Amino acid sequence: MIWIIMIVTGLLNFAMRISMFSGLFQGTVAPSLRSVLRFVPIAVLSAVIAAAVFIDPASGAVSVHFPKVLAATLAAIVAWITQSVLATIAVGLSTIWIMGALI
Repeated sequence: MIWIIMIVTGLLNFAMRISMFSGLFQGTVAPSLRSVLRFVPIAVLSAVIAAAVFIDPASGAVSVHFPKVLAATLAAIVAWITQSVLATIAVGLSTIWIMGALI
């Protein structure tokens, strides 16, 4: 039963996404909806990053693991100052690697 649900939801998801790019959907998105949809990517990305930083994968509980929090904080500062994705990734990964070697 779970496989049927997964396949059906996957097909529905695909159908909704392809309809916007295939030319089948000829309408336009309302300006009020467009203004709200601008915030969806950053909200989803923030939730994914927060979960990766603050949730322990083994137990599922919220935990503050110092190297992850430090790396995320430094990466956020670098992203804010430089606005460079490459610099942000480099600083975040370097911090994780250095803290992993030291601890």
